Amino acid sequence: MPHSPSGPLEAVFLLQDNQILRELLYPEFEAILDGFIPLPDYASTSARAIYVQANHQLCITGAVFFLIGFDAKGIVDHRWNVPLQQLLASAGPGPDLGAGAIRLVCYSQCPVAWHQKNLWDPRMEPGQNTFVALAKSIRANRLGFIVNPRSKESPEPSLPVVDDEHIPVLKPLSVEDFEREQQVLQQQLHEYYTGELRDKVAQLAKEQRLRLATLNSELQSRLQAAQHEHQQRLTSYQQRMAELETANQELEERNRVLKESLDTQVKKIDGVREYFAHKLKSAQADEASQLQALQANFDMELDVRVQAATAELREMLEMREVELFYRHQNETALKEEIVSLKREAQAMVKNGGDQLLSRLVKSGISFVTFQPGIGQLSIPLDDVAAYLENTATYLAQKSGVSEPIYLAWWEHYQKPCCNALDARGHACGTAVTRIESPLEFLPGESDRCSQHQAFALQRVAERR
Repeated sequence: MPHSPSGPLEAVFLLQDNQILRELLYPEFEAILDGFIPLPDYASTSARAIYVQANHQLCITGAVFFLIGFDAKGIVDHRWNVPLQQLLASAGPGPDLGAGAIRLVCYSQCPVAWHQKNLWDPRMEPGQNTFVALAKSIRANRLGFIVNPRSKESPEPSLPVVDDEHIPVLKPLSVEDFEREQQVLQQQLHEYYTGELRDKVAQLAKEQRLRLATLNSELQSRLQAAQHEHQQRLTSYQQRMAELETANQELEERNRVLKESLDTQVKKIDGVREYFAHKLKSAQADEASQLQALQANFDMELDVRVQAATAELREMLEMREVELFYRHQNETALKEEIVSLKREAQAMVKNGGDQLLSRLVKSGISFVTFQPGIGQLSIPLDDVAAYLENTATYLAQKSGVSEPIYLAWWEHYQKPCCNALDARGHACGTAVTRIESPLEFLPGESDRCSQHQAFALQRVAERR
């Protein structure tokens, strides 16, 4: 579909692995959005795409880097709704691609916050620059745009018609006039090139800020992925430890049952011994030989039973002790591995982006957070890992209080009410004045209403 010579050229590029895979005219892309043309190659995937506007000299004037999802049939997800042209109308400046600074919309530079999740950042590394690949594709003109070497906005200047009678005659200049005009010309040239240099420096600064924003976004995504992986591994090891502890408890329970069984067997043997002793006593009156036979039989049978029961129980106890020993060894190894993983996670958070964070700090960028009770807090580069590892401990140190007091103040700050308990163990819940600073918070007094504060003072007076 040909474009109007006066309007901008519009196209959409679909990428894969930072390489342009498919080029579409904007009307073709609208047909894909309407569901008339499916793309089976992108079925059940989310693709990176670029909406581009260019002038009729094939120089890019605007670009929107957006994400688009497809269903199992290769049709665009019906929930996708990104106003590309409206976003580009309010876009911020980007790099110069031949026609001045382009209008750019990406993840790090989005004029409408709720559309940011549907955008992505271009790559600006040497050799993998998305803008360079985009400019080459536009200049290749594989979409067949109508190119005008000179557009209507910059028509060829017409030469003025000068009458011969009005041609000015050059007069000889004096040395003073020549030097004066030379100084004026030098001043004009200096101002012109100074302005050009200032504009070039400003454009380079904008491009570097955009690149820093994209690198920071990529670093945050990598850190989040690493923290998510670490959390999953830690959770799996904790589950495994819980399973081992459960198995250990089961073994201890079985060991207890075996010991109870052993005690029962001993009691039974004592009962048998008493029975045979009574039988021997009754037989002693009859015959001495019979008594000796019964005594021998009793001793032999008793020894056999005792040895068999003792050997079986000893063997079972030894097996349980070996199992318990291996269980304890596995628990010790897992605990050491969890400690090592925590240290690795801390080292990863501290050193993973150390090079980039150092560059950001050297560039004048600082990490600032606003916390209730503290206000604006600047976090040094060396404290970033400590802040991410345990934010409450870090903020308590900066507030000048202990961590339990800081946590009690934070609970009071979120819900300023009386925490005194009545005789049934229910909290009072009466609203109290919020303490804005942890240093001014006194547990047991600042989180009590006037009635319970008076009651507490009365109890202290009675104790004295």
